[in-house]
Amino acid sequence: MPVGEKVRASRRVRDSEAADVRTALLDAAEAILREDGYAAATARRIAGEVGLKHQVVFYYFGTQEDLLLALFQRQAEAHRQRLVAALASEQPLRALWSLVTDRSATKLTLEFLALANHSEAMRAAIAGNAEAVRSLQVEALAKHMRARGVEPSLSPELLTILTNALARLLVQEANIGITGGHDAAEAMIAALIDAFEAGGDLPRLAALGQRPS
Repeated sequence: MPVGEKVRASRRVRDSEAADVRTALLDAAEAILREDGYAAATARRIAGEVGLKHQVVFYYFGTQEDLLLALFQRQAEAHRQRLVAALASEQPLRALWSLVTDRSATKLTLEFLALANHSEAMRAAIAGNAEAVRSLQVEALAKHMRARGVEPSLSPELLTILTNALARLLVQEANIGITGGHDAAEAMIAALIDAFEAGGDLPRLAALGQRPS
């Protein structure tokens, strides 16, 4: 094999090994955040989970914060792909609700939000991603309504904000054992989604407080 080919082959092997190590560190960080929270995700703990010394975190990511930012970006991209698929479905509001009430995904999001209180870089990353995600949601719901000739009583922007806010509250409370009123809230949302899918719009807000029969 020519020398040039040997060099390129060796570089490909090193790049592959580096990618494997980075993925292993990200996977370890994700598991720690899910189980013990962001405060436990130190460079030493993350590296130790994959049998390496803590210096490897700095070698592959620069800083511990950069590793957690890379983990956030990985999760954000995976969520965005699921979101695009949900919004492209025949039942975009139902699919959106199912996605944003995923307790496993929301728990990780809450850890990133907690970390953002201490990290300007994480705050900026979360804000930028949130704006992009909201734009996707608003555009998809507006397109769906236009296709059905609907003039909605709630704008796509407000509908998106309310859907995400209620979903986050329910999941956050459920994660710490608060469930009072959740059945009624979820029944209300189910009825609203049914009405939206049947007629393309939502019932009047005056009906929202009615208990399901």
